[in-house]
Amino acid sequence: MLSGVLVTGSGSCRILLPRARRGLPSSILTLQLSRWFHRQKLNACRPVRYVRNTNGIIGLRYATTQSPPSLLLSKDAVAHLQSLLSETSRGTSSPGQAPNSGSDNADSFTPSVSDLYAGPLGGALLALQMGDTRTLLIQLKVLERMSREELQEAIAGFPRNTFTELFRALDLSRVVLDCDPNGFSHIPPGMVKKLNMFSSVDDWGVRRLYTRLLRRLLPLMSALQTAGHTLHMDEYMVLIRCASACGDLAGAKAIWQNMISGPALAWRNSETYTEYIKARFLTEPLYTSYQKTTRMVTPRNLHRSRLQLPEKSVERLDGLRLMVRAKMGLFGLNKEISHVEELTRALRGQLPAVRLFRTVIETQSFRLTEQLICAVMIALARDGSLRLIGTHVLERYFGIRTPHPFPPKRDSEGQKLGFSLGSPRIRPTTRLMRAIVEAYGSNAEISVAIQLIEHLSSTHNLPIPRDVWQDLLEWTYIMSVPPASTAWEIAKLHQKIPSPQAVEMVFNTMTSAPYNLTPSFGNYNILIRSLIGRYSDDLTPVLAYMREATALYHEHCREYEVSALEHLQHLRHGLHRSAVKRRFQVARSKKQRMWYDISAWCRMLLKRIPFSKDSPVPNPIIPDFIREFRPFLRNPVEYLTPTGRVSLSDPLIETFRVVTIGTTNLEIPMKNLNRVWVRKYLQVPKVAVLSSQSLAPFKTSSTKDPMKLLAPDRDSFVNFDEEVPPQSDEFDESRR
Repeated sequence: MLSGVLVTGSGSCRILLPRARRGLPSSILTLQLSRWFHRQKLNACRPVRYVRNTNGIIGLRYATTQSPPSLLLSKDAVAHLQSLLSETSRGTSSPGQAPNSGSDNADSFTPSVSDLYAGPLGGALLALQMGDTRTLLIQLKVLERMSREELQEAIAGFPRNTFTELFRALDLSRVVLDCDPNGFSHIPPGMVKKLNMFSSVDDWGVRRLYTRLLRRLLPLMSALQTAGHTLHMDEYMVLIRCASACGDLAGAKAIWQNMISGPALAWRNSETYTEYIKARFLTEPLYTSYQKTTRMVTPRNLHRSRLQLPEKSVERLDGLRLMVRAKMGLFGLNKEISHVEELTRALRGQLPAVRLFRTVIETQSFRLTEQLICAVMIALARDGSLRLIGTHVLERYFGIRTPHPFPPKRDSEGQKLGFSLGSPRIRPTTRLMRAIVEAYGSNAEISVAIQLIEHLSSTHNLPIPRDVWQDLLEWTYIMSVPPASTAWEIAKLHQKIPSPQAVEMVFNTMTSAPYNLTPSFGNYNILIRSLIGRYSDDLTPVLAYMREATALYHEHCREYEVSALEHLQHLRHGLHRSAVKRRFQVARSKKQRMWYDISAWCRMLLKRIPFSKDSPVPNPIIPDFIREFRPFLRNPVEYLTPTGRVSLSDPLIETFRVVTIGTTNLEIPMKNLNRVWVRKYLQVPKVAVLSSQSLAPFKTSSTKDPMKLLAPDRDSFVNFDEEVPPQSDEFDESRR
């Protein structure tokens, strides 16, 4: 490639040779130079005004005789230049360029197109050109089977910018949208067992899709660096986001250290630090698998940093932690620690967040954006630094002065806070609303979060998005029920526990004027769970909301039937469109998750149906309830009566089969009765439910049967001892 504008002498005029387009093979460039030179030598040169080439298309640039040339080349010089270009096309480095400089020059090696597609990465290259993220991820499985030497040899046959585009195509934001059927939803441990989702979620609650993606990107990163290439900032950000989504905090730190130890250190900017703060302090819901219970701040984590709790309270909190671990298993734990340690306990220290806050905002001269400030705000909330958030973030950058202290006063429950508005340095948007709900909601300051959201909405005329209302509902419900409410009660911080009516109040505010939002199934899910725990005498309001939510479920079932028949039609015609398959998988996953939520409501309600201890007659509402919600109840149905437990079995309805597939060993450090630190060992059985509601991959024989797709049975899915079919939902993985 020519590095400058070359001017040759041809009689009485001078000709500017064209500047070659980047990426043009040197052999083609040599031929074009020869043709242009001899053509201009035969034709007379006419003075033409200088024309700027702005569209990047190869074209001639003419100059008059009055324009002084920057470099005069004779015919012999042009011939010498052509010989140098010919040597470059044969693999010889040009003068002034190192053989393995790591630059993005595509002319250093120009293989034929047929050789590229015939290699081991040919399928990935074709999928990259088609923009098919799902197929690209499947084709990259070959990276796990290749040795280091084979991978380096395969990489040498591609231009450097090809791998930059590959990293961008496998960015986590695109992978979630194109490949993850569960989307942005939270998958609790009970759902994993009931819907048999062990092929999609690992023991720590992380989507297996993200871990497979990281396993296929890390060898590629290592091979590029071994070949002498320097990773671009976009490629580092893709790797950091992927490692954080896998719950690998140590891996994200290692990638960051690898970045700052090379030339990329000088490329850091506000966007780079924003992504690192999100990964380091898990500020994005994706990095905790959308589990709010993993991100909430507990009084046990605040002990000796923000609070000083009595010894007996600490012992009770440790016992509560042991009970929670027996139900949660490995969900939300730090993978790098052999014993039980929650991810939030790794973030409970005050110094890391404050040090990063001072480094990025007060020391470095980066451009301060709302995205960076919001990420810092959530990072400070991970260790309960609410006072620092109020004075150094909200007041300094958004002009919001709040008198809220921490720890809160004993009589501050339900108080109306007064906010004063100053001149904001950064204009707030809905991103700040989400950060406020995350920061204050995770610290059980629901009232403060609601008042701040209403203040921003009224002052800056901002609409409150639906996801902000959903987050408010979820945080309010989490903090008002055990184990969070029990923990705050043990710490004697009763003002942090929302009232039993708080969830219903937020729901009514959302659905009434001036917001007038139509409730979604997720909104109904939080409201119904809250109402079942409150109402014990009159279940009429609960049943009314359950019927409205069930109507949404049946509406989605019709959408699932349409997507299933479309997917079946494409399979029968031999078409494999990723978009059609994704619509089917997303509709199937959403349908089964909605069924699980309704089934959970029914189980909760059957346990709380009131009955009179003086009368042997059970509650008359039970038969009608069982008849109406029979598709969501397990067989047999069990409930309590004044005289004992009743079990109703229906032979025409499927009976769920519970199997034990392993055990989970937990090692929990805690103090014994003598106040000495010991490690308590806990063994939790790992069970799965086999039923027609399973989200396990379909067998190959079931994918082309319409009845198996619309109304599957237990034998339609892959068992634990069988191979996963190649076209399954699990991206060609062999076993669960």
